[in-house]
Amino acid sequence: MSLSLDLNKPLGRAGLLVAAVVAAAVTYAAAHFSFHFMTETLPHKGLEKKKAALFEKVSSAAFAKSKVAAKGKTFDDQAAKAQADAAAAAELKKQEAELHHEAEGIWGPFAIFLLILSAIFGAGLLSVYVQRRANDAGLSGLWIFTNHLGAWAVGCYVAFIPYLREVGAVKVWSLVPIIGVLLLLPVMLAGGGHAHDHGHDHDHDHDHGHAH
Repeated sequence: MSLSLDLNKPLGRAGLLVAAVVAAAVTYAAAHFSFHFMTETLPHKGLEKKKAALFEKVSSAAFAKSKVAAKGKTFDDQAAKAQADAAAAAELKKQEAELHHEAEGIWGPFAIFLLILSAIFGAGLLSVYVQRRANDAGLSGLWIFTNHLGAWAVGCYVAFIPYLREVGAVKVWSLVPIIGVLLLLPVMLAGGGHAHDHGHDHDHDHDHGHAH
């Protein structure tokens, strides 16, 4: 099968193309969901807890201050509570950006770490298919290195697309996958069937020697 990870199985041009598309799709999906989880889901939960704690702290302090200020006079609990909540809401609005930044900062390194893992997974997976295609095409030596370098360039770029989109640098780094694809052209365009032909010739020679 085209998606097999067995390096001994040959892989044709069409097989490499299909495998590359699948590897890229899986890599992007893993990177996207992990990055979203670390930069949106978890920070949002932490942010809501921080906001609730800050609101309660400010509101309680304002309410207690109003009660002390009454000094035995008629004290309207509901009015004081409403004023305290309003003060808490105003303070929360002032600090919301800072709280959001702190929440993101906690999980940011983990998001990058998961993107690195996604890049290693995706580039490694594509590299396996490139090696199978290279084996089938009979490529060796320096070509192997450049082909794998192209696979890692494409895989890493795909994995980091969520982060690059976040910082607005997708176009800035777009040259990386282009170079990667160019480095993959030799193995993509090379002839195939070398592994099969070699085995066939070996069997033929063996049969000939046996007949002799």
